[in-house]
Amino acid sequence: MGQDFYKLACSRRSIRKFEDTPVPDEDIKAFIEAARTAPSGCNSQCWHFVAVTNQELIGKVADATGKAIEEFYQDGKSDEKFITSRVKSTTFFRKAPLVMFVYMDHLDYFDPRVTEFFMRNGYTHRQMMDTIAYPDVLTIGAAVENMMLQMQDMGYGCCWMIDPVIAHKEISELLGVKEENRQLISVIPMGRPKYTPMEKTLKPLDEILEIKK
Repeated sequence: MGQDFYKLACSRRSIRKFEDTPVPDEDIKAFIEAARTAPSGCNSQCWHFVAVTNQELIGKVADATGKAIEEFYQDGKSDEKFITSRVKSTTFFRKAPLVMFVYMDHLDYFDPRVTEFFMRNGYTHRQMMDTIAYPDVLTIGAAVENMMLQMQDMGYGCCWMIDPVIAHKEISELLGVKEENRQLISVIPMGRPKYTPMEKTLKPLDEILEIKK
């Protein structure tokens, strides 16, 4: 195992507070260069990235997200402290110098012939995707991991968020992204870390690995 890569992978942690230092376009492009080398089913490359450095726009997205989160959890019974905590934990990206919005292009399957055979065998679309473990989503995950490791290698920190997608309609409208063929999958605030994160505890290797001989 290459020690340089292992150390890089081990050093990556979620960062939620950032310095105000702007992220240059050249660095943003380097992040995406790494992301787009990720494996994708049938080389579909079903990803689309929207990088936002405009602080006014980031603020508007955070405001819209906070409002959507409040409405989502507001049923007249929810604890106000819980709702407030959800809004806070979902909108902290407003203070990041860069926020990356990761979209997935809609696909039934990379090869339509495969979809056809699943349908012939009585599968619903949901059953098919459950069976093949959502390869389009896995593809996005691989790209995001590549991107985060590239950021880490360049001295940046980030946090891989999914909760803001509750406000996907509002976010996409503000970003000018049409959702007919694309779905917001992740929101990733990033920048120079404002603190040194704590080490995390990992499960023992023998608890997560089986070697059959």
